[in-house]
Amino acid sequence: MIKIQPLKENDFKRVLEIEKELFQDPMTYSELVNFTKQDCFKIWKMEINQIIGYVSFFKIKNEIEIIKIGINKAYQGKGFGSCLINEMKKAEVNYFFLEVSVENIFAINFYFKNGFYKIGERKMYYKQKDNSRIDALTLCLKI
Repeated sequence: MIKIQPLKENDFKRVLEIEKELFQDPMTYSELVNFTKQDCFKIWKMEINQIIGYVSFFKIKNEIEIIKIGINKAYQGKGFGSCLINEMKKAEVNYFFLEVSVENIFAINFYFKNGFYKIGERKMYYKQKDNSRIDALTLCLKI
């Protein structure tokens, strides 16, 4: 059975492990602690016997800005990310926003499949390991 619920401090280690597995510039423990001190910042975990993924986002008034969705590689492509988005749709919001690298075709297709559409582009938004910069698409989902 899938459980989606707010992240607790004793879950931080597992989420940071998933971060390191998936992202070039993973969040640190201190960054995670600082984020969670903000009232508008939320992290929900997804569990099936263990944490297999999470979503981090800001919820401000009637909008959500998705910061990251991370699903353990062994569970990717099986609908778990969509499950997180569907759970977030239950929040009392009208819009979702996010940025995604123009090179992350897998994520772009995932968001389009979940109803997001392009509303803009941010030039040289993401910094790469070699210090070069890459553009991001700004996507939106209207509920």
